[in-house]
Formats: sequence, C-alpha cells, structure tokens
Amino acid sequence: MTDKPPSPSAVPPPSLSLKSFHDQYKFVQKNKKPNNAPRRPPIQQPSNFHLFVKAGLPFLLFSVGASLVLKSAVEGKNIERDKSSGLVSKSERRARLDEEKDEMMEKLNKRIETVAFDNTKRIERPEEILERRKQEREEEIDGISGAGDGLQDSPNDRWLKVLIRRRKMLF
Repeated sequence: MTDKPPSPSAVPPPSLSLKSFHDQYKFVQKNKKPNNAPRRPPIQQPSNFHLFVKAGLPFLLFSVGASLVLKSAVEGKNIERDKSSGLVSKSERRARLDEEKDEMMEKLNKRIETVAFDNTKRIERPEEILERRKQEREEEIDGISGAGDGLQDSPNDRWLKVLIRRRKMLF
C-alpha cells in the first residue's frame, strides 16, 4: 500500500458523483404518470348560493333560534323573580295607579257636589289673619275679666288672664 496521491483522472467529475448520490439515496423522486392513465375531471367550486344553503342558512337559523330561546328564558326568569320578591311590572302598576286615581276623583266629585264649594271666595291675607286672631284674643280676655277674678284691665293683667285660662285648659 503506497501513499500516492490519486491521479486527477481517477476522481470522477462532481456531477457524476452527485447523480450517483441521488440515485443511491433517492432524494429526488420523479412522479411520472403513464400517458394512458385516466384523468379526473377538475373539481368545480360550489356556487355562492349552494354554499349559503349548506353552511350559512343553518348557521343563521341556529343563531336566531338560540337568541329567541335565551330571550324567552331570561324573561321568564325575571318575571318569576319579580313575583317572588313582590315587584309588579310597570303596566300592572300603571293600571293600579289609574284605578286609584279614578276612585279618588269620584270621592272628590261626590264631596264637591254635597258641599257648597265657592271657587270665587277670596283668600285671607296674613295681615288679616293676624288681626282677626288678635281680636279673638281680646274678646277672650274681655270674657275672662268679667268673671270677677279681681284683676285690672291693664295690658299686663290681660296677658295674665290669658295665662290663667290656658293653665285651666291644661289641667
């Protein structure tokens, strides 16, 4: 065995060595069909209408149906909760309030018919009310002073008489 370098003519060209490598490990596979093999017809894409009927329509029906079912279930739950807690819906409350209003109006109309109601009567002014009350007090004091309790008719004695009268009312 000699250690001679290989001669340049003994080394195969690179393309031949690559070809034999591919053949050996078969990395590259050619997909050859025979010319007489039957051909499949090309797959036709479904039209938009057929796609909608097969996929879109069931999806829409399911979504709408689910929303209706959930809506009715939630409404029923709310109604039951309101009944158990004693709450009344707005329409029922409104009907009850209208009924109460009608009853009160009937009572008022009956009272107005039975009592002589003068809508043109003048309202007393505060000064007139104070004057009337002062006059009533003076009449009360005059009535007490005539009772013979021995007090004079001075302004201080009048107030003293009013106090005595009020004390008698309390006891």
